[in-house]
This record gives sequence, structure tokens and C-alpha cells, in this order.
Amino acid sequence: MRAEGVRRTRSGILAAARRHLIETGYHRLSLEDVAADAGVTRVTIYRHFDSKLGLLDAVAEDLAQRSGLVAGVRDAAEVADPVAAFTAMVEWLCRFWDTDLEVFRRLISLAAVDPEAQQVTAAREHWRYEQIGMFVRRLAQADRLRPPFDARHATAVVGTVTSFPSCDEIATRLQTDLTGLHQTLLPLLSSVVRLD
Repeated sequence: MRAEGVRRTRSGILAAARRHLIETGYHRLSLEDVAADAGVTRVTIYRHFDSKLGLLDAVAEDLAQRSGLVAGVRDAAEVADPVAAFTAMVEWLCRFWDTDLEVFRRLISLAAVDPEAQQVTAAREHWRYEQIGMFVRRLAQADRLRPPFDARHATAVVGTVTSFPSCDEIATRLQTDLTGLHQTLLPLLSSVVRLD
């Protein structure tokens, strides 16, 4: 019963932090306001998250949890055909970005100007590029990379094309959601990877 209460408290704090992050931004984000909104004390926030930056990190982690990204990418990696696996991975990344557009926009813009906040996104971007590299190396082993791309260059291009800023820009200009954006990105990526 206690574990359920802790989970509910944590979830309430994260929901309040998300609202305040979108409304006021990180620098004006007040832990007192988040605590009042969540119906807890500031001490409770510190007990769960250690600091304001820890709370921001937890908001980012919550996005990954809610989207099922890690499990989705793991499932894609288990697909035997490297092209089908790569396609599934790109689809999962697009789905992930669609989890909460406003929070992603805040996190990415904040990371561009705040070294502390950049730490929150840097580790996650490192993980994303590692995953992309794994899928690209499988394609390279299957001789599916187009010249002049080697695995390193292909990973850089795929990582950039599937990044949140790129995906958000393309989806905004096309006035579409990010969930189905892989259908636009895959033909573009076929200039790097033979997907046929």
C-alpha cells in the first residue's frame, strides 16, 4: 500500500512539474508552486528528486517510460531482418517524440542555453545515437549502406534526421503529427540506407 502511495505522489509531482515547465519554463519553475500544485511539501519534492535539476531529469525519464521507447527499441533490435529492424526503430523514435511535444520543445530549447539542463538531454541523446549505431552496423554488415556512407557517417545522418528538432520541424511544416512521420523520413533515409 505504501509503495502505491509513493508512486501516486511521484506521479502527481511529475504532472505538476510538467505543467509548470510548459507554463513558466525551467528558470522560473518554482518548487514551491510545483509542490502546492501537487499537494505536497517542497521537502517531499527534494526527498523524491534531490534538486530542481533532478526533477527535470525525472520529467525527461517519465517521457521515455510513458512512450515505451526502451522496450520498443529493444523489440525492434530483435527483428531478424536488419531493414525491418531499422524501419521499426525509426518508427519508435517518431512515436517517442510525439509523447509530449510541449515538454520536448522546452527540454530541447533549454538544453541549448543551459549547461545543467544540457546534461539531462545529453545522456539520453548519447543512448539514442548508440541505438541508432547498432541498427546501422547491422545494415552495414548486410551491405545495405549506400556509398559513400560508412557506419559512422550513416549513424550521424540518421541521428540528425530522426532528432526531435528535425522531426518537429518537418511535422510542423507538413501540419502532421509525429507518430506517422516515419513514412516521410524513411524515403529520405533511403539515400543513406538501401531499404528496398
